[in-house]
Amino acid sequence: MTPQDKYRRIARGVSFLLLTSTIAMASSIIADTEKTTLALAQFDFQDTSGEVRDQSAEYEARLKSLNETLYGGLAGNQEITFVGLTCEMERCTHRTPGLAALTRQAKTAGARYLLVGEVHKVSTLIGRVRLAVLDLNDNNKFACERLLSYRGDTDEAWQRMAQYTLRHIEESCIPPR
Repeated sequence: MTPQDKYRRIARGVSFLLLTSTIAMASSIIADTEKTTLALAQFDFQDTSGEVRDQSAEYEARLKSLNETLYGGLAGNQEITFVGLTCEMERCTHRTPGLAALTRQAKTAGARYLLVGEVHKVSTLIGRVRLAVLDLNDNNKFACERLLSYRGDTDEAWQRMAQYTLRHIEESCIPPR
């Protein structure tokens, strides 16, 4: 082997190393810019408090406000790409049209994760928020599951709970990219 052949072989090797390292760096940059794709189903409501007075209109308004807070906050989050769900019915929750329909719809829309939840009024003063983030690429396994509690049954208490729930989702339940 002549010295020129050795030089060519070394040059090819260096070129190959530069090319592969450039590809590796480019793919890591692309991976870093990809965001977590998340679909959000509306949260549902369950009341087992046993109160006599019908408060369904109040809870409907509060639930709507909670869902709007979550949608607005998560849609504005720079860490995620927000994927909307278009349910054919008025509700778009884990109960109606159901979890199977929601997961299919979220996958079709390009989401990797689906966030579902429910507010449960336990008593006149105590409420709970149960939420789960499902990994649609891993057989719908829980990427995050939480049970949060709140106190109070007023518009203000629900608004504080909505903000707390949003913060908790963003800090603890948004899967890493």
